[in-house]
Amino acid sequence: MTYNSVGFNSYAGVQGYAPDGCTALTAALIGDSYGFWKECRDNGTYEEEKQRVAEAIIRELNRKYPKTKGRIAVWDVATPLTYERYLGSFKGSWMSLMTKGEGNVSYPCKPERIQNLYFAGQRLLSPGGLPVALTTGRTAAQYLCLDHDVVFQGNW
Repeated sequence: MTYNSVGFNSYAGVQGYAPDGCTALTAALIGDSYGFWKECRDNGTYEEEKQRVAEAIIRELNRKYPKTKGRIAVWDVATPLTYERYLGSFKGSWMSLMTKGEGNVSYPCKPERIQNLYFAGQRLLSPGGLPVALTTGRTAAQYLCLDHDVVFQGNW
């Protein structure tokens, strides 16, 4: 599998995403790789390929940000099969559909015209994934509290 680019997103400014003194960082490889990962699972190379991808991303991260070298304590690789298994999403999609040339896509957590309906999940904002699910869940809870005169209590 070949990717043309990798995007990094740092959560250094978000308290609670990682232990004190650490940060959480995600890397996104955009592309249609479902068939590739399914083949890896079927032929027994799935874990080996996840390791190879992690090592390649860490190398690129270290090249781009040299201060990270030797300081990565935990890593994980989520593939389309991961999203399919845990979320039941079609072919492991983890983000909203985007058409060619379209920028970041976002959908509201609270529709303007329908009362008492709130949305949260990994597909509401680009690029998607668990951090987006957490953020939109919090936003939906805040709207719910606001609409019902309840004080939202959260640490972050």
